[in-house]
Amino acid sequence: MKGRVVVCKEYNKPFVIEEFEVPALEPGAILLKMVQSGICGSDLHYWRGDQVNSPLPPTGRVMGHEGYGVVHSLGREVSTDSLGAPLHEGDRVVYTAIFPCNHCHMCLKGATNLCVNRPVPAAGEYPYFTGTYADYLYLPPGHPVFGAPDSIPDEVLAPLNCAMGTVTQGLISASAHQGQSVVIQGAGGLGLTATAVAKDMGADQVIVLDRLENRLQLAEEFGADHTINIEEFNTPEARIGRIWELTRGRGADIVMELAGRAELLAEGIEMLGNGGTFVEIGDIVPGRTVEIDPSTLLKGKRIIGSLMYPAHLLPSILDFLERNQDKRPFHKIVSHKFKLEDVNEAFPKAEWQARQTDVTRAVLVP
Repeated sequence: MKGRVVVCKEYNKPFVIEEFEVPALEPGAILLKMVQSGICGSDLHYWRGDQVNSPLPPTGRVMGHEGYGVVHSLGREVSTDSLGAPLHEGDRVVYTAIFPCNHCHMCLKGATNLCVNRPVPAAGEYPYFTGTYADYLYLPPGHPVFGAPDSIPDEVLAPLNCAMGTVTQGLISASAHQGQSVVIQGAGGLGLTATAVAKDMGADQVIVLDRLENRLQLAEEFGADHTINIEEFNTPEARIGRIWELTRGRGADIVMELAGRAELLAEGIEMLGNGGTFVEIGDIVPGRTVEIDPSTLLKGKRIIGSLMYPAHLLPSILDFLERNQDKRPFHKIVSHKFKLEDVNEAFPKAEWQARQTDVTRAVLVP
C-alpha cells in the first residue's frame, strides 16, 4: 500500500507530492488515515520562504502538523487510547502534534513541547508518513492519542492539535485568570481560539486586532469585547492609545502575539499595564530583531515565549469544546477545504500577508 506525502524541496518553489510505501506497524504504533490537515501560519512561513535561516533536509521537509484522522490500523498491543478508552479501526482521534525524543532534559521534566532534540521531518526517512499533508500519519509507540467525542463535529477537530493547544498553553503560561484584560494580536485560527479560551478562563475583556474585517467580525462571535482594525488605527501609537483607552487607563494584563510579526513585540509591551505579560507565540522565524526599551520591564512586565503544549492539555481542550460548542462558532474557523493534490492552489488562497482573503483557516483533505 502506498500513500502520498507533500514535501517542501526548496523555498519559494511549489511543493512536491511524493509517494511512499506504507510501512508495517511496530508493536504499539498506530496508523491514521488523515481526514483534514490545517494550513497553519507556520506552514505559510515555509511556503513564503521566510525560513531561509532554517536549512531544509537534503531530501526535503515533510509538510503539515495540524489536523486529525481516523484509525486505519492498530499495531500489536494497542487496544485503547492514552486515557484507556477502547480504540478501534475507524475511530476519530486527535493526537499531539509534537514528536519529542522523550529522553532529553526537557522531556524528562515533562516539558515535551520544549524538547531540544525534535527532528525536522525529512522526506524519505522511515516511517515516511511524518507530516499531516499526506494520506496517512504514522504515530510511533506510546504517542499520545485521544478518541474524539461523537458530540464534536468533524470540522471542529482539525485546528485542535495546534491552534487550540498552542494558545491554551500560552494563556496558562501567562497565568490568565478571571477579571483580566487580554489583547490578541491577530484574528486567524489561533487568535479566534485564544479569544474564546480567554473568555472561558474569565477574562473581563478581550480586545482583538487584525487588518481583515471579516476576521474581526468573526472574533466578535468568539467573544471579543472590542476589535481594532489596524488599517484604521494605522500607527503603533494609535493602537497603543486605543488599548489604554479601552482598558480605562490601566493597560492590558496580557498581550498575545499570534500574527508572526516581530515588530509587534515592542508595540505589545507598550500596551501592557504594570505587571502585565507579553506572550510571544507567532514569530517562529529565526534571525528577526526588534528594539525595546528595557527600562519599561522594571514595572514588573514579563516577556515569555510559548511553544505548542504538553500532551495532557488535549483532553481538557476536548472538554472545553464540548462545553462551548453551542456558545462559540468553532465550525467557522475552517472556512475553506482543498484536495491534497491542490496544495499549491490552497496556499496562495490562504495567504493573508499584505492582501485581503476570505480564508480564516484552510484545510487539505486527502
